[in-house]
Amino acid sequence: MNALDQQKRKAAIKGLINIAIIEGFVLLAVVGVYLYTGKLIHLVGGVIGSTLIFAPMFLRWSRAHGAAMKARPNSDAARN
Repeated sequence: MNALDQQKRKAAIKGLINIAIIEGFVLLAVVGVYLYTGKLIHLVGGVIGSTLIFAPMFLRWSRAHGAAMKARPNSDAARN
């Protein structure tokens, strides 16, 4: 794997981690609102809302970086 492929892979992983961290904070806020109010509708609505927000982000990430993630990280090392 050449340096350009490794750089693309690192950027893809960094982007996915950033999406996951932001989604985690949103879900943490949703759980906090649920615990504060005690109403299940806030939990259900928050989870559905966060899914509607982050699913398109993940799909866009997979279209943009899917090829970089499919490449084997040690493909050159196996040939040598």
